[in-house]
Amino acid sequence: MLKNSFIVIILFLFHVFAAFAQKAQIKGVVTDSVEKRKLINSSILLIRNSDSTLARATRADQQGIFNLTNLKKGDYKILISYPKMGDYIQNLRLSDTSKIDLGNIKMDLKSKLLHEIIIQAKSAVRIKGDTVFFQADSFAVRSNANVQELLKRLPGIEVDKNGTIKAEGKLVKTVLVDGDEFFGDDPLLATRYLKANAVEEIQVFDKKSKSAELTGIDDGIKNKTINIKLKENAKNGYLSTLDFNTNAIDLGDYGGMVGIFKNKLKAAAFGTYSNLNNESKINTSMRKLKGEEYDLIEVGDDGSSIMYVSDADDEDYIAASGGLPNNLSLGAYYADKFKDNKMGVKLNFKSFNNQNINITTANSEELLPNEKTYTNAGKTDNIVNVSGESLRGTYTYNTGPGSTLKLSFGLNKSRNRNNSSSISDTKGNNGFLISENSQQNNGNGHNETYNGNINWSKRFKKRGRTLSIDLQPESQRSSSIENSLNKTSYFNSTGIFDKSEKIDLKKKNSGTQSSIATRINYTNPISKNWTLEAGYSFKTISSGSNRLVFDNIRQDAQKIDSLSNNFKFINFSNVGKMILQYNNEHFSISSGLEATQTTFELNDLDKHTDFNRNYLNLSPRTNIFYKVNNSTTLSVNYNGYMQQPSIDQLQPVRQINTPLYQVIGNSSLRPSFSNNFGISYNSFQYKSDQYISANFNYGFTNNAIVSTELVDEFNKRITSFINSNGNNSLSGNVSYSKGISKLHIRMGIDLGFNRSKTIALINATQNKAANMQYNLRGSFNYYTKKIEFNYIPSATLMTGKSSIGEINDGRSVTHNHEISGTVQLPFKSEFNTSFSLSFRPANASFGQDLNTAIWNSYLATRLLRNETLELKVSVTDILNQKIGYNRYVGGNYKSEDTFSYIPRYVLIGLNWNFSGNFIKKQ
Repeated sequence: MLKNSFIVIILFLFHVFAAFAQKAQIKGVVTDSVEKRKLINSSILLIRNSDSTLARATRADQQGIFNLTNLKKGDYKILISYPKMGDYIQNLRLSDTSKIDLGNIKMDLKSKLLHEIIIQAKSAVRIKGDTVFFQADSFAVRSNANVQELLKRLPGIEVDKNGTIKAEGKLVKTVLVDGDEFFGDDPLLATRYLKANAVEEIQVFDKKSKSAELTGIDDGIKNKTINIKLKENAKNGYLSTLDFNTNAIDLGDYGGMVGIFKNKLKAAAFGTYSNLNNESKINTSMRKLKGEEYDLIEVGDDGSSIMYVSDADDEDYIAASGGLPNNLSLGAYYADKFKDNKMGVKLNFKSFNNQNINITTANSEELLPNEKTYTNAGKTDNIVNVSGESLRGTYTYNTGPGSTLKLSFGLNKSRNRNNSSSISDTKGNNGFLISENSQQNNGNGHNETYNGNINWSKRFKKRGRTLSIDLQPESQRSSSIENSLNKTSYFNSTGIFDKSEKIDLKKKNSGTQSSIATRINYTNPISKNWTLEAGYSFKTISSGSNRLVFDNIRQDAQKIDSLSNNFKFINFSNVGKMILQYNNEHFSISSGLEATQTTFELNDLDKHTDFNRNYLNLSPRTNIFYKVNNSTTLSVNYNGYMQQPSIDQLQPVRQINTPLYQVIGNSSLRPSFSNNFGISYNSFQYKSDQYISANFNYGFTNNAIVSTELVDEFNKRITSFINSNGNNSLSGNVSYSKGISKLHIRMGIDLGFNRSKTIALINATQNKAANMQYNLRGSFNYYTKKIEFNYIPSATLMTGKSSIGEINDGRSVTHNHEISGTVQLPFKSEFNTSFSLSFRPANASFGQDLNTAIWNSYLATRLLRNETLELKVSVTDILNQKIGYNRYVGGNYKSEDTFSYIPRYVLIGLNWNFSGNFIKKQ
């Protein structure tokens, strides 16, 4: 039914597009009035007079000729521009069949026009290079609207109900204000708390990685970025907000912040508290405030070279998929630049205390070789608390022309406590009990981390020649104490009790690690189009792990030597890199290789045994990028990397929390090598607000490290690892979206698939598992100043097959419908309602439908002269249909899980958002 309905909708939309067929035409030739030469590549913009939006854009060809075809009737303004020439502007009225020939359009030098005073409005949309500029005042929003509401009106930009932004179909991860971070680069903070009437211009572009910006070598990493350019009177100001939401009984979501921004100075203090699943809006923004920013030189214990950005996420934050949270955070942020922006300081302090209480159940069924089936059922009560403090900072200084010195540091202390109890049982094919297990764990620990980076980079006078040097020290310490009590009962083939086993352990763990690393990177242009990048880095790590396990059953709590250990790790890695890039205006290709040579030594100080390894990791890469035009790109990439087996996979430390699960290493494991290929196409036409994208990825792994399991008649499992071939994956996605500004609608469709094949061994039998997922997603958005309506339907088909057999047919279908609407009411009020409909039909594995309808609504009224105070009443889950439930079926395994959740609740909220400027508008 859903499939047929969707086909009808698509056919209807094609007929709608056909009905808007355009036949009018404008042509002409652009020339120099003095030298009579043809002005090649002149910019021609056709602007709709009714709303000042860009209707069409083109450039003059080699003969200065332009031709705009398939135009709709209406009143327009044509704007022609060329460097050093005065703009040509003319109003035109088109009918459906107009064919206007402007003939020779003679452009005059600006120097000849200086005696005239020309007042001219900027065009609503213009393109310069890879950046799209939107003139903010050309897009109508309600008074006192924030930047989020402005972004919703811009062609090609989407903002969902959570404030997530997409531009040209890509997720926007960074929002800047006047080219700088605005208390960090989190999109939510700047877009929610800055007013739309303070914005002069919105700029959208692809931001390169820090390495690519410095070296000019394309590494294929680009993040869609928005820069908000403020009006002159709005560049210095203050903002503060108080968010108070409560049900007056036991639920609350509170947050407050005060901040100022003046030129390059930004300072803020904030605090939040919430015991709701939907986090405080302030906490969502403020947890991403940053201090240090640098790429860590990271080499794992296995010698693998890992490079990641230290500010990509916040390690203080724990996102819980379920449970009852109780989170408190406090913090402050300061950033400023001095001495004509040659010197800069950034500091960020945070204190946090996060707790989560969760009761989960898990039911699963697994098919083993020889058609043996085990059914497992369990329940866990878990309380986790993590608290701590962090301080991060960065100092930058421009030491000379093109050179910068940056000192960064991070200090972090955290404490954790956990208390859990669980029970589980296993039944066989006949439904009789095989084993029962109960377990209690409680413990606490703490961690301390100190890390830093000293970077000096230099751009030389010769374009493309750069040098960058990093020095990175790091120190870590950790300790924990845990008590674990485990009781296991075993039953015979008729379900009668056979024997029991009890384990009561006390574990004391401590660890230290210190390291020093350095990196040198140099780029040099070989010719106009060729550039070479070479780099070398090394890192040495010295760490220790002391694990003491005591038997609590004995009165003397004697140490268990077979479970205790005292290890010392020494790792020394050398990394060499060389990349060659060819680049011109429309095409670039970069290809290179990174090689990591690692010496690894593991010393068991208790057993006086040593384990040494020397190996070489190779990571080739190739990136090809083709720019068809300013709005259409095509890219192809390949990445290969080696992965060494981990210490636990080679020589694991025997750990016993339950006798039903053990791990045994395999010292003869070889490294695996993964190959990944990708191709992507993106095209966005701003003049027609149309976006098309497609991407496909394929990967396979040679000598993949896969698990083997031996499962006995009591469902006791012994896991080890071997090398195997056959792991691969294939995925693809095609997206299309279209906006029709005259009708105030935007619609889109998204098709995707993902297929994976994995190898594993169960009881010495190879199990080839193949999982396939197909996704279909549509979107429809209607918006005016008074009404906004959104509808997002989606459907997913999943299949799973296993070579040892399937549980039923391994097939499941789900479809979801997100419907929301907002209406602006009299007396500065707003009403919003949303439905989240989820349908999971019964299948061969689950005999009943699972359908839910989550209905949320709120009514808000804006008070005071500038609407800075908002009174809000909201109801979450009006129909009380939240169930805290997930289920999965695939191949030889299926499962059902439940978790704790907060049922229906009503909140009364008071939000005060007070912001202003130090400079009054002239």
